Amino acid sequence: MRHKSIVIMFLLSILACATLSAFQFEPLVQSFDVSGADATRTFTITNDSDDIIAVVVSALVRTQDGEGNEVNSDASRYFNIQPARILIQPQSSQIVRVQYRGPRTVTRELSFRIVAEQIPYSQGRIASSGSMFNFLYVFRASAYVLPNQIQESVRVGALQDNGDGTLAVTLANNGNVHQILYDCQLTIKDAEGGSVTLSGSDALPGISGSNILAGMTWTKDIPLPDGLAAGSTYSASIEYDFDIENQ
Repeated sequence: MRHKSIVIMFLLSILACATLSAFQFEPLVQSFDVSGADATRTFTITNDSDDIIAVVVSALVRTQDGEGNEVNSDASRYFNIQPARILIQPQSSQIVRVQYRGPRTVTRELSFRIVAEQIPYSQGRIASSGSMFNFLYVFRASAYVLPNQIQESVRVGALQDNGDGTLAVTLANNGNVHQILYDCQLTIKDAEGGSVTLSGSDALPGISGSNILAGMTWTKDIPLPDGLAAGSTYSASIEYDFDIENQ
């Protein structure tokens, strides 16, 4: 019983330390124009703890691999961030201005992450990161540089029976802006005349509600649905809600 009490107290102390270091970063989605007033956007960092915190803000290029996983690289040449390294007093906020300074001709949306990362800070100096417990928060906001004309076009490419009870579905975003597949429905037909319409995260894991960036093509495995002949040739179409203003 004593051992259990010690463990509980230890866990509670860890949670208390995590709470002390909390901060917020808003908004989590921003769109930029290539020039003019809307080429600069602001983010707000709010330190809602009782301690001074140190935060570094940076930018990353955002793409996707063939399985839809996010891939990042340095994007410092695309943005001017002021200030980029900040000490924020307890119970206060700091405005961060982010200015796009990349190419002025954008025919396909550019996707980025603006990252606010808390770093160790203690007693007026940057602390060592060698502590056993560093409850440091990281926020990753989405940032998009928009083209002048918006074209929406997500299509189903290849469908392949994997032979293990799953179906490989390839989606291609042939449009020039990212698409979040809200309320999507995938209708699949086989060569024998069978047809099913799938929706929801159980039937479409990794597809329903996912974000497919402009120009990206990736493949997800879904359960082979009842009503389709195994090992057949398949075709499919996809429908979803498209609202660029809320993405």
